[in-house]
Order: sequence, then structure tokens, then C-alpha cells
Amino acid sequence: MSHAPLGEICVKLGILSAAQVATVLARMAEPDAPGLRFGEVALELGLLDEAALSRALAQQFRLNLVPDDRVDKLQIAADVLALLQPSLMRERLLVPTFLDPEKRVLSLLTADPTDIAALRNVQAATQAARLRLFIASRPALRRLVERLVPQTPVDAVAPVRVADSRHADPDDAISVLIEFDTAMAAALRRLEALEGGDAQVVSDAESVTALLGTDRQVRLFYRRCHARQLDPHLIGWRRACARLQLCPIEAFGLTARSAVPDDRARQFFMQLTEFLLLAGESRQMDARARVRRTARLARSLAEELDLRPEDRDAVQLAALFCDIDELSLISGMMDSRDEGRRFALAMTVLRQFEPPWDVEGVLTGVERRLSGHEGPGRDLRIEIVYSARAAVRAAVLDGGDPVEALGAEAARHDARVLRALAHVLRSQGLRHQVAAGGGGSSAVIVAEREAAVLTALEARLGAAGFDVIVAADGEQAAQLARNLVPAAIVANLRLPRKDGISLILELRRHDSTRHIPVILITDKGGGARDVARGLELGAEDVLEKPLHPDVVVAKIRRAIARRPAQSVGISGTLADLGLIDLLQTLTLGGKTALVQITADADPGAVQVREGQIVAAQHGRRTGEEALYSLATLAAGRFEVRFDDTGADNIHGQAEFLLLEALRRRDEARIEAG
Repeated sequence: MSHAPLGEICVKLGILSAAQVATVLARMAEPDAPGLRFGEVALELGLLDEAALSRALAQQFRLNLVPDDRVDKLQIAADVLALLQPSLMRERLLVPTFLDPEKRVLSLLTADPTDIAALRNVQAATQAARLRLFIASRPALRRLVERLVPQTPVDAVAPVRVADSRHADPDDAISVLIEFDTAMAAALRRLEALEGGDAQVVSDAESVTALLGTDRQVRLFYRRCHARQLDPHLIGWRRACARLQLCPIEAFGLTARSAVPDDRARQFFMQLTEFLLLAGESRQMDARARVRRTARLARSLAEELDLRPEDRDAVQLAALFCDIDELSLISGMMDSRDEGRRFALAMTVLRQFEPPWDVEGVLTGVERRLSGHEGPGRDLRIEIVYSARAAVRAAVLDGGDPVEALGAEAARHDARVLRALAHVLRSQGLRHQVAAGGGGSSAVIVAEREAAVLTALEARLGAAGFDVIVAADGEQAAQLARNLVPAAIVANLRLPRKDGISLILELRRHDSTRHIPVILITDKGGGARDVARGLELGAEDVLEKPLHPDVVVAKIRRAIARRPAQSVGISGTLADLGLIDLLQTLTLGGKTALVQITADADPGAVQVREGQIVAAQHGRRTGEEALYSLATLAAGRFEVRFDDTGADNIHGQAEFLLLEALRRRDEARIEAG
């Protein structure tokens, strides 16, 4: 990518006049100034200061500029700082701030984005797939390095010894763990004792102050969620201890390893439980679909009604297990004490594993509600499972009206849950419309014989925003295709009643279905003749097992992207589908669309092109600031049109833009109370 000359940028920003630029260029042309760059000469002549130069470089390379005051307040985790050698950080003023462990993207502060050799060294040293650069001024980076980077490297393997502060050698390095929850602090002390660790565990700010010393190096570990509680004390602590190193972590874990964040561990456990429960069921397809939809709808309701994390887990597990008696996989496990109970099999299975959540209490409450022994309102967890189960059995669709679908039965449901259910269904309906690309369907029909493969495809396609419909055989897949006209069909070549080849021939005979993309799956070692035949008949692709669900998702998105563009508008309220969720749906689907926002404040718009956010405008704001401003809106309307205006004022990656927008939105909500 070419960049405008720095002198031109400086004039545009009003930092330098045209005459001053000419002066710098004349100095650069002198014989004794070979190799000098524009910024260096402008600094030498006193025409620019470091802050102005940083601002111009950020504009020239279209990078985010971090102001000096924010750099001075930065706290960077010790494990991130340890990624680079202290000498490299000191000599080239490069400071790593965050590493995405999954995508291996390293965020890096630099004063000179043209220092390619140093940037390559950083990428090689950290094994990062990509660098995300931020500009900061040289003085601010020097202060940051002096504050956070020790003069001599600290041995990361050697144990840290902590002694009583009154008799300790001031040169000793100590580790302090601050945990404001006294019960958790006590547990951490016991863990330290069991593991033979020397870290000092405290539960209040005064205890931290007592451990500080003028010449002592102190590493202070704390959970990120407590950062605001530490802010009032930081200035005083830094005055008392110049070598204080702040180390924010997600959670305290065993053997000096950070624990997996609770939400990711929870998500992994729930998805694994669902997969194992359904992976062996290849006959009762309707029951599989009901179990999955009930569990996911219950989880969405628990989040909508802001239940505690442990209650959300209890709700999801109860919804997942309440109808397992319909699955042929599990049988012969009845407990005599549960005979005659509605959820007898679920009770028997769960009781063997002693779940830490009150799943049995939720199921017992739902049983009493179904038998008419209790009315609504006693326990919100029970009401959520009760209503989610009823909605799935009444076939309430995304975007549908649950009160209308439930009919007279609606009077037996908690009004709070019905309101939340209506909102969740509206949000999901809008999300599916956006994922479909306007005017089309977001449904994907999957016809596969192997239950484990089917379950994996259901999970991945659902996470990608598609509405998965399972067909038991080729004949049912053809019938569903005629009725639904889905976005795509994924079918095994060897299906009962109508194989994959026959299915394609059937679809091509009808005008309404001939353009539906079909991805065929063949067992390992399948015949080359069948593969060739499928491709000749127009299959999108023929994939051999073992299958990677992400490949299937990519193939489907590519096929949808090739459909004729439709400018059908999709409109809704930000209360039903927030802008960040809306943009995430568009970017994940690789869409091109213009999102227009109408609110009480200034109108705005965001342009997405092939899955990247390329432009935004909100009142007089443009670019990233306009995007972040729009993301904080809680009320208003949106309209999505699948058009491209050609606007272009944002150049960052969509994933990082949405993460930053989410952070700013959450901060705005906290400040608003």
C-alpha cells in the first residue's frame, strides 16, 4: 500500500506550513544529510515536536495513535512483556501490549512503523501470525519502558521468595496476589501453602502498601475485573515503589498457570455435553432437534433475563436433559426411586454425576408445573425451562409471536418469561434474515447417516448463523427443499430412499430448487466415479470424510455469495438486535451491506464490504470513532440494504473493530449506571 508523503500529511493536519516543508526538503537535499528522513530533519530543525510527529505518522500509515497520557497509564501483563527481550524494547522502543492466543495476533506499540527490521524480529521472536501496530510518541514509550521493563532480565523459572517486609532485603523481588474476596483470598493462601509457593496473598489495598519498598521490585497480580478498585491506589503505590509491576490476569489458577476464563470453560463444557448426548442418536431426528432447540432457547432466555452464571448453567442442563427419554441412545438406567416421575431418566443420569448446579431442583419444579400443582412465578429458572419446552413443542419460529403460538396455554406462563421469549425470537429472526443476505433463506438442510458427523455439522452451522434442518433420508431432504427453498443442502452420497446423486437430479427438475447449492459427503475411500458424477451434475463440491465443519461453512458461504445480489431491505430496532451483533452477523457471513441507523441523535451508517467494516459515519464523526459512537446507542432503528456505496474510511480488521466497539459500549453502560 502506498502512503502519502509525510510532508503532505503535516500540511494537511496543519502541523507544518508549505514553506516549512520546503525548508525540511532543502535540508534533506544537502550533501551532509544522506539517509536522513523527513521526520528526523523536522525534529532537528525544531519545526516539529515528538507528539506532532507521532500524530502525522499515525495519519500517514492509517494506524491508531495512543495519546501520551494513555501510554503513561498502561499496565501490561508480565507474560506479554516477557515475549520480547528487554534490550529490543529499550533500543527500538517497541512494547507488546496484548497477544491473542488463538489467532496469534500481537498488538504492539511503536514510534516508527517503518522500522521493518525490528518489526520482523518481533514477529520472529513471538511467532505471531500478524502484528497489529499502534503509534505512540518516543518520550512516552521511553517512560513506559523505564517503568515496566527491568534493567536486567528476570529469571522467569526461578522461584520467588517472599519474606516479612520488615526484615526483607530491599533488593529481593516479591510477588503479591491481591484478591478482594476474603474467602477466595483464604483459598489462595491454602493453595500457595500446598504448592510450596512464596507469593504473598492479601485482600485489601493497605496490605499491599505495607509490602512496598523504595528499592524493591514487586509484581502485583490481580484479576482484571478488579482493575477499577485498584485505580485510586496506583499513584501512591508508584511513589512508594518505583519498580512496581502490575500483572492483570483473567483468573487465579493452579501451578502458576492462568485459569481458563469462566465463560469459555462453561461454553466448552456445555457444547461437549450436548455433543456427547446427541452424537449416538441416529434414529430419533425429531427428538434430537427438540432437545437441541430447547436447550439453546433456554440458555438465550437465561441470558436475556440476566440470571447468574450458575443459574444459566442449571437452566441449560435441565433443558438439555429433560427429554432424553425420547432418545434411543439412553435406556436401562432407571432408578427405582424415580419410577413414575416425568423426568425419571434425566434424574437418574444426572444424580450419578453429582452436578454442582441445582439441576434436579429445576426439573422437579418443571414437573410440578406440568402436573398443575404449581402456578407461575415461584422460580425464574423453572419458568424458563417450562416456557422454552412449551415453545419448542408449539413450533414457535424465530421472529414469531409466542403468545399467539401458545394460544390459551400462554396464560399458564410467567409474563416476564413470555416477554423475554418474544424478544429473543425477534432477535433470532432478524439475525437469520441478515445471515441469509436479504430475501433468501438462512436454512441449511443436512442429511447425514453418521450421528457424530451430523451433530458436529449442526453445532458449527448453527454457530455460523444458519438455521439447521435435519433430514432423515434423501426423500425427506428433497421434500424439505421444495417447501423451504434453503440456502444450501449438505447430503451424504449414500442416503436411504434417495441417494445424493438422485437428490441432485430431483432438485434440478424443478425451477424453484434447481439453483440450491448442494455439498455432497462421501465416506473415506468413496468411489471416484460418484465424485465425478456429483460434480458433473452441478454439486458445489464433494467432500470426503473425515470432514472439517469449517470447510463446509466456507463452501456454503461462497455459494451464497455467488447468488445474484438482492437489495431487499431488512429493518428492525436496536433493542431487538444491537448494532454489534448485527455487524458480527454480516462480517461472519462475508456480506456486503449498508447499515443505516436512525436514532434520536444524529443519523449514522456503516458500510460492510465482503465481511470487512470499511466505512462509518455518525453525525460529523467519520471512520472508527463514528463506528464506536454508533455502537453505544441502545435505542433506535436500523435498516440493512445489501448495497455498496463505495465509501471507505476504515482500514482495520473487523474482528478487532468489533472487540473495541464492544469494550466501549460496555464502558458506556457502566458509566451510565
